Formats: sequence, structure tokens, C-alpha cells
Amino acid sequence: MTTPTPSSNPSTHPASSLDVRYLHNLEQYIADGNKADILYKHQKAIIKDTVEFLRGGNKRGYIEAPTGTGKTVLFVTLAEAFSYQAEKPPKILVVTPTKDLVRQTLGGSSGDKGFAGFAPNMSVGTFYSDTPSGLRGLEAQVTITTYASLVKLAATPITTTDQQGNQHTKLVNMVNERFDIIFLDEGHKALGASSRRIVNDINDETLIIGFTATPDYHASRSLESLLPALIHRLDLKEAIELDMLSSVIPIAIPAPTTTAQEFSIGALGEYENKSLKQLIHNRSRNQMVVSIATQLIKAGNTPIIACIPGDTMAHPHLLADMLSEQYVDDADGIPRPIRVSAITSSISAAARQKIYAELEKGTIDALTYIDVLTEGWDSQRANVIINARPTRSLVSARQRTGRILRNKPDNRPALAIDIVDLIAANTAPQVSMADIFTLKTITNGSAIGAIDPAHEAPMKKSIQAIFKHYGAVETIINNYTLYNELLETLPHLTRGQASIKQDGKVRTFASAGRLFTRLNVDSFALEYLKQHENIDVRMVRRHHEAIEAYDEEQIQLYLANLPNAVHTGQGLKVGDKSYVSLNELVTIIRQKYSFSDVTYRTVEIIAHEVIKSDEDLYFTKRFRARTHRGIMLYTCQTMVSIAVGQSIVEACREE
Repeated sequence: MTTPTPSSNPSTHPASSLDVRYLHNLEQYIADGNKADILYKHQKAIIKDTVEFLRGGNKRGYIEAPTGTGKTVLFVTLAEAFSYQAEKPPKILVVTPTKDLVRQTLGGSSGDKGFAGFAPNMSVGTFYSDTPSGLRGLEAQVTITTYASLVKLAATPITTTDQQGNQHTKLVNMVNERFDIIFLDEGHKALGASSRRIVNDINDETLIIGFTATPDYHASRSLESLLPALIHRLDLKEAIELDMLSSVIPIAIPAPTTTAQEFSIGALGEYENKSLKQLIHNRSRNQMVVSIATQLIKAGNTPIIACIPGDTMAHPHLLADMLSEQYVDDADGIPRPIRVSAITSSISAAARQKIYAELEKGTIDALTYIDVLTEGWDSQRANVIINARPTRSLVSARQRTGRILRNKPDNRPALAIDIVDLIAANTAPQVSMADIFTLKTITNGSAIGAIDPAHEAPMKKSIQAIFKHYGAVETIINNYTLYNELLETLPHLTRGQASIKQDGKVRTFASAGRLFTRLNVDSFALEYLKQHENIDVRMVRRHHEAIEAYDEEQIQLYLANLPNAVHTGQGLKVGDKSYVSLNELVTIIRQKYSFSDVTYRTVEIIAHEVIKSDEDLYFTKRFRARTHRGIMLYTCQTMVSIAVGQSIVEACREE
């Protein structure tokens, strides 16, 4: 069990008078027993650690706790406690990621969570794009805004009129002007470029506390860099074991394809949308997702399906349409279509709230979505997540799993289902449930937490049926974590090169991209050199992925030993066989088909599809330059048989 961790970075300067006042108010609030009958044990421990945080003179800190463990009631309670019996209550700003969360934090009645439910006597307003009067919210003691609107608050145009009647407008940082305390809900969102700059510019005397389930914004940026003091940490597995969250059964199902997927990695370490796009219209994969969802709905479960972004948000609508064509029996045993809604950012916040309410009432059976359910949305009904979108973001993976972990009224456990695609060896692995729960391995289908006996048999039956139809990954392994640990040990690639010292000599290793750009060593030539010339290969780190790099000096040496590219007409004749270079094919295709925008890479891809034998390939060299030391440098030229070349040209005509 994780022990609550008090702040570990106490400030060296003494607490200000404001801090002392907040500390006194908080201590008096606790002593008077306020919220003692509402707060859970772990929440009281967090309040206690906040006292220690303030006693240490800290002004920047964060609380890490999983979704569903009551972060909202925590910062509402702290807001009330810091204002307790104060002659002049502090002005408090609460920043949330979305408009949905603004409404949830505000609350609408005493029955809601949020300020309306837990601190109804506090004056609360909102400031965001849909607020009828933005400044009205700023006059309240507590203002709730979004990270997007925080930018506007930090540069608010204020118009004044001088004695001569002339108007003057200037930008005012209202964050600094008006607020004494700032709460950052889903605090990792403050690590984006704009929000980070604004938070860094906030007055040193302002108290800032972040609340997050995932303190890492991405693989290289953590909330600790902005809010250095960790006030308290509660991990996901511990929260489940304490019955604060629902027990969950992780399930990993192999995608119904034997083709290894190659996904490109973006600057933040996540799979790029453009490379995931290939999965959107993968019919067999989609049919499997729909079939699993249908089976689970028939068994009384409520699934949400995380979909693939891109292509004008087609995936959630496509899956919703397919799922709505399936039937389940109603209470009277009469078949009816499954009722499903697709949720995307293009739907207004108010419309989304209506759909969520329908789901809670049971008039909607399932949701398909892109991103909008990943933060702040909680359901008493949804107990299944089907991850149809592979991810390399541990933040996103934890957030979407957290959406189904609310304790359910009937004690029904949660099912977290990963669709596991076969990933190519040169592609970084996706996050697994073992990574999410910080475990080395999980036996597929084994529960985390205790399962209510009333649900144990039905759940086991559903899981076995899924495994029978679609197979199962035998053991769920923390490949994402292992991969990141590997990355930390690898030399970094800079401009396509890595210098590695070995046996007292510094050797230069180059990526495949650099070899192609500088030496025209394409995938065919590189594979030939690896197989026939025993080129030394090292693993190196390129941003958030491990890739192969090749001894550049060896590559150049072997290029020098290739035959010269002596041409006869459009090609080269070797013995009784004629060859044409891929570069020449690009020129031929552009001349032959004026409409074509074919590139070398296009021709290379087609060549891989056409070439059936190594006899169709031939490699030559071309002179490139002579170094100041008189060393001859060459580029490689990949050539293919005339028959293959004709097939490539024909393929480009058809495209």
C-alpha cells in the first residue's frame, strides 16, 4: 500500500501572513469537525498532508489521486476551509480542462457534487466563453474557468476613461490582479505551453495546488516541474484495494489481423493520428469491437468505446452506426435495436450533458467517443471500456480507464478491454493495463480487487465467451514501461547521428533516414548491406522511440566496393539481364504521366509489392564527392529488372 507522502520540497522562506492565515483557518476548520461525516479516510489524510504542506512554507504543490476518489470534494472542502471564519475570505480561482467540468464543479443543486452540493453558502461564478457575463463570475469569491479561458484571464482588455473623456484599453493579468488561491483541476493540463507560461508568471505569494490522476503531461514533462511539492499520492491499485473504486478485470484481445502495424510517434510520444487512420475503416477490427460490445450489453453491462481520431471524427460514428444495427431483448423479451450515441468535441457541452443523463437513466446502452470522456466525466452506469484506439500516452490510458471505475450501486465490477494490435518491431509498443497499474504482468482476465460473488459467474462467462471467439493475449506485460526503461539507457540521436565510444574509438552510427538523405541508401540497399556485409547495428534513442542506427563508416566503405553505375540507354545491362534504377523510374513516370506527383518513396513502396526475388535487384554506386583527405564518397543506386520496372510504371498509371 502506498503511504501518503507529505510535501518533500519545503520552501526555504518563511510562510507569509496570508499563508499563516490559510493555515490557521484550515486547522480551525478541522478542529471544529467540519465535513468529518462527509470526507473519507483518504480524503482526511490528504487534508492533513495539506496542513503539513503549508506548515513547511510551500506555495506550489500537487495532490495525486485516481479519478473517482473525490478530488472535486477535496478542493471544494479546501476552498471552504481556507475561507473558514475569515473576515476577508480569499479570492479563489478553480481551473478545469473543459466546460463540462466547469458545470460539474459549479453544481446545480444541493444534490450535486461541486460547490452547490458541498459548499452551498460560498459565492461561486464562472468565466468561460459561454458565460453570459464573464465579469460577473469574477466578482464572486470563487471563479471557475477553463484552461483555454485562463489565457483570456491573463490578458483581459480593460478600458478606462481619463479626465478628458478619452478611452484607453490595456491588457491586464486578472489572474494576478484578483486571486489569492488557485486550484488546478487535472493539473497536468497546466503543462501545456500557454498554461505553463501563465502559471509561471503568477505572483510568488499566490497559493497554487494542483489535483491530478496523472501528473505526467507526456513522457518528458511532469507536473512536479511546475508544482514541485508532492502533497499526497494515492495510486490506482491502492484505491481499488481500499474499495474507493470499483474492482476491475483487465482483458487483452488480439486484433483480428496478422499484419504488423507501423505507427509514427509525435513530438509528445503519442502515436500520430495520421498513422492510426489506417485502422478507422478496418472492417474486421470494427466488427470485433461491435460484437464484443453487443455481447456485453446483452449481459447487462454498459460499455463506452474509445475511438480513433482523424478523418473528420468518422470512427465513433461508424462504430455507433454498426452497433445500432444490433439487437438486444427488452424487459419483456422483445428484440430492440441497441441505443448508442457518438460523443465528439463537435457536440456542444449542453448536448453532451443530455446524452450523459440518458445513459444514466438507461435509455442509452453505450457511447462511442473521441477524447471528450477522458477527463472529468463519471458514470454510475458505465462499467466497460473498450479501447479501440491504441495509445502510447500513459496519461490518456489512465484517464480513460478511470472513467469506468466509479463504484456502482449494484457492486458490478468494471471490465477494461484493450484491442491489442500486432506492432511492427520498429514501432514503440502501446500502453497496457500492466503499465496502468504499475505491475510487471497481469494474467489476462484476472481481477484487480475483490469481485462481488453475485457478479463473479456472469462476468466469468462473458469473458470466456470473448476469449473463445477472439482469442486472448496470454499475459499482459508492461511493455510500455520496459520500453521507456530501455530508452533511458540508449545514446541519443542528434541530426540523424549518434557517437558511440567502443574499445577506445568513437564510432558514428547513422539512422536509416540519414543514410537515405545523404547516401541514397534506401530500404532495399540497407537490407542488402545488413544481410551480406555484416554492418554493425546499434539501438539509439530518437525522441520517444528506439531505432536502429548503422556504422556510417562501414556503410561508406561497402558502397565504395559496389560496381559503378555505367548506363546503356535507360538502364544497365549485367550479363544477359537489364536493370533500371528507381531514380530513373521516377523520371520516366513523371514524363509519362504528367498528372503524377510520384516520389522516390512511392516507387520504393510499389517495388516492395512487386519484387518477388533477389534476382530482380542490383546495386551500384555513383560518385558523390572527394573529401579534403582525398577519400572518395559515393551514393548507392538501387536497380530493378526491366520487367519489374515496367510493372512499377504500370502500377503508377493505375493510381
